[in-house]
Amino acid sequence: MSQDHSQEYTLVNPTTQPVAASFDGAPRLSALAGARIGLIDDSKRNADVLLEELVEVLRTRYEIGEVQWHRKPSASRPADPAAMQELAQHCDAVVIAIGD
Repeated sequence: MSQDHSQEYTLVNPTTQPVAASFDGAPRLSALAGARIGLIDDSKRNADVLLEELVEVLRTRYEIGEVQWHRKPSASRPADPAAMQELAQHCDAVVIAIGD
């Protein structure tokens, strides 16, 4: 007596189409002259160097105003919420640098 051991398999494609999140970004400043700029240093090597050079360019070429710095305790930890609130309230734009 022979038994039929055949099974039916369904092949499923595990890939999906990418889902692009909607992101409009922050409104752009109409001018940089006199703008108050916040800087976030992520604590990785050379992030501070990059930001210092950026500030120099922004000051000489675009005549930015006040600069406010915040350094994260480490790259793997989030920035202090109070510091972020301070930057949001007192700066016209904020730039973060990721070093290495």
